[in-house]
Amino acid sequence: MRSTAKKKDKQLLDIDGRGRITLPRELRDGVDVFQVQKLGDGSLKLIPQEVVSIEDAKVIKMLKRSINDFKAGKVEKIPEEWLDKHDS
Repeated sequence: MRSTAKKKDKQLLDIDGRGRITLPRELRDGVDVFQVQKLGDGSLKLIPQEVVSIEDAKVIKMLKRSINDFKAGKVEKIPEEWLDKHDS
């Protein structure tokens, strides 16, 4: 694959016969996985993603739910015994 016409941060990328593109190293530096969103104007948005274990994903989901509960006023105080048991 070749990238051409570098102009500021814009590059043209070739699509191979199977619909694949190769991102230049400087565009994917440190990122192994992207989410792709198709925007209303037909353009694609690549969103860098982190890969986590199922266990970590469950913890993240639980934390998000806890934050939403707190913002909704459903939680006012964390019981002291929770802090003692789960401190590491």
